[in-house]
Order: sequence, then C-alpha cells, then structure tokens
Amino acid sequence: MTESEDNVKHLGHQDNLPESDFLIDMPGKQDKVTIESMPRKKVRIEKYDNNSGMGEQAPYSISKKFNWGAFLFNWIWGIKYKKWALLAVPIAAVFPYGIIISVIISLWAGAHGNQWAWEEIEYANEEDFHKAQQYWVKAWGVFASCVTLIFSPLLVQYIKQPEESEISIQDHQLLSSLELSIPREYFEQTDNSDNHASFINSNKHIIYWLRPDNENSTRNREFIESRYAKSKDKLKDKFILYPDIKGLKDQTARFKSLELEAKCKNEVCIDTWLYKKCNRGYCIINPKTKKYYKVRTKEGVIPKALYLRDKWY
Repeated sequence: MTESEDNVKHLGHQDNLPESDFLIDMPGKQDKVTIESMPRKKVRIEKYDNNSGMGEQAPYSISKKFNWGAFLFNWIWGIKYKKWALLAVPIAAVFPYGIIISVIISLWAGAHGNQWAWEEIEYANEEDFHKAQQYWVKAWGVFASCVTLIFSPLLVQYIKQPEESEISIQDHQLLSSLELSIPREYFEQTDNSDNHASFINSNKHIIYWLRPDNENSTRNREFIESRYAKSKDKLKDKFILYPDIKGLKDQTARFKSLELEAKCKNEVCIDTWLYKKCNRGYCIINPKTKKYYKVRTKEGVIPKALYLRDKWY
C-alpha cells in the first residue's frame, strides 16, 4: 500500500464518515452523477389522403362519380383543367355528323372529369372539391336559362306558323341580317343579252335562290311557295319568287352549293353575282336601290319579305 492510499484510509476512519460522503467532500474528487430515464415522446404518423393537385389517383368516392360540368361545358372545362383534347368537341361539330363525335367526347370527359380535376388542382378536402365542380353545373343552368329566354319567342312563333293562315311579320326580328349593296360593276357591265339581265329593271323585289335539281331542293321550293301563297295578298304586287333550279346528270346527288359559269357578254354581269352570292342561302333583292338581304334558312324567307315590304316601300 502506498503512502497516499494509507493517508486516505486513515482519514476516513478518523472522521467516521461513509465512504460515499467522503468522496464527495474530498477536494479534487468528482461528484456523483445520477442518471434518470426521461419519458419517451410518442409520434403518431397519420396517412395523408389528400393528394389533390399531385397528379395521383383520386379517392374512389370521387373518381366513381360522373362530372356533369365536364360533360356540359366540355372544351371550356377542358381549358380550365388543361385537358386540351376536349378542344376537339367544337372542331368536330363543324363537320357533317360531327355532333355524334362531340357527344362521345363529352361523355368521355364526364366519366373521367373528376379524376382529371383532382389531379390538376389542389383542394382542401373532398367537400371543397365537390363544391368547386358544382359551380360548373350551376353556371350551365344560368346559361341555359338565358338561351331559353332569348329564343323561346322565336320557337313559339315557329311552332304556331303551320296553324296560322298568314305568317307573322314579327318573325323577321331575330332572322334579319344586314342590308348589303350589290357592287356597281355587276349592274354597269350587264348587257341586255346576258342571263338574268331583266333583274336590273324589274319593278318588283326578287326572291332568288340557286340550287341543283334534287329532292332536297324540291322540298325547299315547295315549302317557300306554300308560305308565299299564304301571304300572297301582301306580297304578290311587290315580290316575285325566282327559284333557279339547275339540272344535274346525277339526280340523286346532294349538294350544298352549285358552281356554274355565268353567261356574260363582258367579264362580269348580274349573272356572275347571283351565282356567287345566292347558291347558299336565299337572296332578297331590291333592283331599284341595288340592295339585298341574305337569308340563311327557308323558314326565314317569307317573314323577311313581309318585313321588307314595309321597309322598302
């Protein structure tokens, strides 16, 4: 035993102190350290189920439902949610029978609209999502109501027309177009030997249209003639009907337009203008003022003439 150890032992017995207390009070010695265990904090990890705006799969409660906003507003809705394929809806509607394709695309948009909307935009929760989509349906209701209010008077008049002995003059209000001028050169260069040269000096207004000779043009001519007969007392002294029906080799052909070579002594004449402007729609011509109106549908021809009877005289 060394001298230092003997001194420590001697002092401990001398003061009758416990060894632990002795160690604490001894200079140069380290205090005892008590280590107590701390309570562990528990962390709960919850599954985050609002993945809207992240391009991920929507909850089944959303994806299973039909999106009426996407169906009704189709391409407009598609712009909002960046579904550019829906722009094909208005493009397809321009072509014959394209409306069928437009309806199919709209149904496709309605079936997948909820999933697309959920992928594109972040929503607070499902309730917020459904509320946003309901706005589209409400907007369609407002739009449809406005269209109905605007066009219902015309629809009522159209339904009542077959039952009336005479056609109401008020029909022209929504069918009227701008009064246009026939370019002067067509009148000035027309020779007396040219086809339709009599139009220039006619003392009556002329209801003219150019069509190929087929079943469709025959039905349209008969429709206009029957409506003209009902209002003949008002129109016969001021208007004449001039359907220019051209024969075709293929009598079963259906055309929207008819291209013909005008019979003119000079480069242009009234025949040139008639073939160019009146092979789609119907022209109502005022030879005195060299003015005309273009009517697009057969239903609007006689109502327009009744209106012009008072306007031009």
